[in-house]
Amino acid sequence: MNITYLPSAYLINGLRNLEDIKRVESNFFLRAVRIENNSSNRIQLNQYRFDIQRDSKTLKTIIYNEEMIKKKAEDVSNLIDALAHPDLAKFFLGTAEFWKKENLSLNELEQNQETGLRLEHFVYMDKEPVNQLKFTVFYTENYEEKIEEIVIPLKQYTSKNDYKFPLRGAWIPVNTSDNPYEHRRMHSQEFGFDLVKVDKDMNLSSNSGKKNEMFSYYGEEVIAIADGVIIDSFDQLPDNPAAGEFLPEEDLGKTINESGYLPVAAGNYIVIEHPGKEFSFYAHLIPNSLKVKNGEKIKQGQVIGFLGNSGNSTAPHLHFHLMQGPDPLAARGLPCKFSNLTGLEGEKVEFLNKNFSIVYTD
Repeated sequence: MNITYLPSAYLINGLRNLEDIKRVESNFFLRAVRIENNSSNRIQLNQYRFDIQRDSKTLKTIIYNEEMIKKKAEDVSNLIDALAHPDLAKFFLGTAEFWKKENLSLNELEQNQETGLRLEHFVYMDKEPVNQLKFTVFYTENYEEKIEEIVIPLKQYTSKNDYKFPLRGAWIPVNTSDNPYEHRRMHSQEFGFDLVKVDKDMNLSSNSGKKNEMFSYYGEEVIAIADGVIIDSFDQLPDNPAAGEFLPEEDLGKTINESGYLPVAAGNYIVIEHPGKEFSFYAHLIPNSLKVKNGEKIKQGQVIGFLGNSGNSTAPHLHFHLMQGPDPLAARGLPCKFSNLTGLEGEKVEFLNKNFSIVYTD
């Protein structure tokens, strides 16, 4: 049996200090697991077991029975059927191909057949962080009970640069890593977030049909979070006409044919390379508003564009994430630590991992 997983090598443990109760929350995301039968015999998968561990000591165990294994396999099959475009596969998995569609099965695998699971989110609270996840497969081969296991390291990630917030003033982060059902489902966006403001009536609603210019923060200056070089950008996609309204399908199809899937998802965007091979990504900008060009060296705090409503966007906002490579679809998402943010009561805020909080910077 051969077991592989994504993200490969290790999972990033997004920690949160819970000072009031003197605990640390470990929060990590297993994107996908592939289980291949490389034996000449037929095997039957009976149980999956996840052990959350610190230094090989198990602190919590989660078990999936045979019925759950089948459901997980069906979920993988449904995903593969939905990912018709290679860019979509990279968007969710970080690679154009992980499972082989023609070899997929459920929990009974002939030689070279495979199965798997995806999008497993783990949260564990203790006095100290956990540092590994052991995954064990219990299976039957030739009437003999067997097991195969792998140990997946969990690592904390520290930003390599001093980063400043990409907007000025007071903002509300939404769809943060605190919510495993939004950005976190996408490979490069695991620690991404959207930034919006409330209206004068303190509403966060997208107000379907409301014109872009009626949002007070439409057109706000977007600034570079650190010194770097512009390595990629796009500014030719029109804004969506209003909140909750999108461009015609034929226009989006033409954009995909000419420029790939990324502009349809991100709208007008900018990618900046920073020292230490960290890359920042800014999306949904106003068309033809970019103040920089590819190859240009820029400084921290420099205006690079203006907040808009282009691409897969239901209302004006800025999407931002930090990543480990230049490809906004396939690069691994990273936590981004900011040095100039405060919260509603003046407390220092470093990571945006709490939905609907309020953060502020000059």
